[in-house]
This record gives sequence, C-alpha cells and structure tokens, in this order.
Amino acid sequence: MAKKVEIDGESVYMKKNWLLGWGVIHPIKNEDGTINWKNLIAGGSWFKLFILGVIIAIILGAIHEYSTAVQVANDCLNKTPQIIFP
Repeated sequence: MAKKVEIDGESVYMKKNWLLGWGVIHPIKNEDGTINWKNLIAGGSWFKLFILGVIIAIILGAIHEYSTAVQVANDCLNKTPQIIFP
C-alpha cells in the first residue's frame, strides 16, 4: 500500500518493496478519484518517456540496418556465378 509523505509542501507517494526497500511511485489516480493522465501515460516524467522512445528507436534502427545488410549480403552471394569443376 502506498504512503503519502509531505516534503516541502509537496505530496510524494512511497511504497515499500520487499527487496529494495522504499521507493517513489506515481499513482495513476488522484486523491479525488480522477485519473492522472501524466502518470498513466508517461509514468510521472515526460522526459523519461521521451528518452525511452529515443532508445527504442535506436534499437529498432539497428535491427533494421542489420537485417538490410544481411539481405544485401545474401543477394550478393546468390548472384555470384557458380563454379563447376570438371
């Protein structure tokens, strides 16, 4: 269960994990029961969501580049003339 802590007039929600101890969480519902869209979509930080998107785009780009290089190498090997020894 999350605990609400007041620090310098700002509400911080913390939850105790059995392995790592206490950690800050970003609940998806406000105190009045409405949905907090920022926490639901971005997990509390738009910047971290943007960085995650950039990392995923780099990984997908690397996968696409590798598969294209393998396809080009395969096409080159298939176009080479077959040498038949007598």
